[in-house]
Amino acid sequence: MMKTQKSKNGWSSLGFLVGALWWGSLTTIGFVVVPLLFVWVSPKALAGLVAGRLFEGVSWLSLLAPVLLGLASQALNPLSPGGPEVRDWAHRGTDKGAEDEDDERENEGYVSRQWHQTLWGLFLSEVLAAWMLAVVIPHITSGAERAIWHSVGSATYALMWVLATAVMLKSRRFWS
Repeated sequence: MMKTQKSKNGWSSLGFLVGALWWGSLTTIGFVVVPLLFVWVSPKALAGLVAGRLFEGVSWLSLLAPVLLGLASQALNPLSPGGPEVRDWAHRGTDKGAEDEDDERENEGYVSRQWHQTLWGLFLSEVLAAWMLAVVIPHITSGAERAIWHSVGSATYALMWVLATAVMLKSRRFWS
């Protein structure tokens, strides 16, 4: 039991740190740094160039972080093959009532649904980050129909942030 708890804490720390880095970078770059760039840097074309590079960097991070979080959540999922047992089995061998067994089954289903929703959120985040890197950023930097692609980029970035937030909130059970 001690070894399993120790490995769970290691994965929990990794998951928490990666999630915090991912969500924090999206929040800081998109909602603080880039708006301040356009206020303080002149000419605006230079601010746009720097902002584009920052969005490219945070998109690469958004491509890597969900992979690491997926690995960590797989290791923490009590229903996955090889996943650690998260429940306390100290009461094994004691006489449990039918009510306790029903609660346990409900908790297993909740963890399983929560785990699957987390994985879907991570997958969609991957798709959005790849879309941003492969399609949106090249269109913005090429200059063709820049206003349209800025809108698409803003919407994509907002969705990336919402998914990162949702994954962090949904997966807090894994990291606790």
